[in-house]
Amino acid sequence: MWYSETFGTIKTPRALTVDGVQHPANIFRAWSKAELLGIGIAPARVEVPDSRYYNTGAESYTFTDGEWVISYETTEKNVDDLKKDLIEKIKAHVGSLLSSSDWMVIRQADGGKAVPEAWATYRSEVRTHGNSLESGVEAFASLDAVKNFQNHEVQEERYLSTYDDEGNETITRNTETVTRTVDKTYWGWPEAPDAKVDPYHARYI
Repeated sequence: MWYSETFGTIKTPRALTVDGVQHPANIFRAWSKAELLGIGIAPARVEVPDSRYYNTGAESYTFTDGEWVISYETTEKNVDDLKKDLIEKIKAHVGSLLSSSDWMVIRQADGGKAVPEAWATYRSEVRTHGNSLESGVEAFASLDAVKNFQNHEVQEERYLSTYDDEGNETITRNTETVTRTVDKTYWGWPEAPDAKVDPYHARYI
């Protein structure tokens, strides 16, 4: 993408006429940055605010280090509204996690077989975890608290594997540390009794 004070934002190469001279679209690939700048065209990039947390306003254009930076005025979204949205997502996730075993509860309520202990414990732990998350979110007093909740960094140790000459895999006790960012709305929940075990997971640090 490029920007010209004469032509505005140029998203894809196209033919242009500058000072009476016609230029084909391929100048955007064939010419150097200096040559393009000679006719008032420079690379451009857009700094887009995270729409989860900010409302965007007017555009501004700044020429820095040989490129145009297109940015936007921002205002923070209402923290109470963000908290309400998070809590609704947590409640919905609780419902989603419990839905696969709801039939067990219905069967028991109808006088049938009781909910197996492992599933009863799991369902209780899911509700407890959900309630804990909701209480934590309710206490948030700033936008940064919401951001940190949805962009939580975790480190995981994962087992490495080796392969023999026939391509058979063996999972070793050697590990590597993987760092990633998670949304705590959906991370750290209890494992269902029938959950598939990840053989590469060692532990969270």
